[in-house]
Amino acid sequence: MKRIFSYKICYWCLKRQFIINYPIRKIVDDCEICHGIEKQIDKICQKVIQSTKDYVYNTLLIGVTLDHTFYDNEDKFRSRFKIRGKQNIKTSLLREIRTRFTQISHKKIDLNSPDIVVNLQIGKKFETLVSIRSSTVVLSGRYKKTKRFRTILKNADKDSYLEINQHYIENILKKKLARITKCESIIFWPIGKEEPESLVLGAGRPFYVSIKNSKITRFRRDFSIRSEGITFNINKKPSHLPISPPHLINKVRCFVYCSENLKSSHLKLINSTGIKIVKFNNKRNKIWKFVYRMQSKLKSQKKFELIMLCDNGFPVRKFINGYEDTSPNLNLISKVNCKCDTFDILDIICENVC
Repeated sequence: MKRIFSYKICYWCLKRQFIINYPIRKIVDDCEICHGIEKQIDKICQKVIQSTKDYVYNTLLIGVTLDHTFYDNEDKFRSRFKIRGKQNIKTSLLREIRTRFTQISHKKIDLNSPDIVVNLQIGKKFETLVSIRSSTVVLSGRYKKTKRFRTILKNADKDSYLEINQHYIENILKKKLARITKCESIIFWPIGKEEPESLVLGAGRPFYVSIKNSKITRFRRDFSIRSEGITFNINKKPSHLPISPPHLINKVRCFVYCSENLKSSHLKLINSTGIKIVKFNNKRNKIWKFVYRMQSKLKSQKKFELIMLCDNGFPVRKFINGYEDTSPNLNLISKVNCKCDTFDILDIICENVC
């Protein structure tokens, strides 16, 4: 094996080839395989620490992309001396970087679900580019709305009002969360919608947010965001978004006007009804929703308050006004022509805690 020593090979590279019975030689920068890259490990780790200083995380995964010349040098050496099946320079370097970084930073390497992924691109002259991607953060909570939003849209349908309300709430939350997390993007997923004029009280409406490439991957405690009459209470970090939305029951308060003076018999018809399945014929499809309970209270000769327990996503205004062939509707039940003025979400009950 004397021919080996016609090469200038450092101890780190020789050890990786499992070559024994050789004298230790003090070769570092002149190594014909790595050019002394082992001596750069501390500098590389310090660069990673500097690049990750704005991230809040506990675990990470480090990957390395080496310039092809390092592989070429090692392949040439191994080919000449018929060395096969040994660990290559990238694997050895990566193990050394991970070990050294955990010693310096006291962070943990996680191969399965790290908080952040660090990729190092190391050039021929050890120039190092550090790129970082954090894992997607999923948060859940509930929002309460204590202020009515007024919108004026000509020829707008109900769905347009719902979308406007959702976008308004979404933009408030995104703006606040983006400032906190310094993230790349946020997806907001509320479980249900309400009209702009409707309040959301009680425990609030459940929602989820998915935060991409957030600087904060760990939230130590629950927190709240308040802005423009909306309070977002964020209290959970589920592992992932749910496959299907949870089943919710809404407690709704409606104020209803009638075309004629109300009689006790009208309200009695409303209060005496049990659980009902309501069919809504839309332009594209048919949907069925449950009403579990209704309770009415007279407010004036032509106005009453209606408290309903119904499925989440129940089209309240269509049911009261009898739009689009809704059967049964409040007009048919009470035997008087009804029109919904406003309605509020008093509470949202979830089968699974949200």
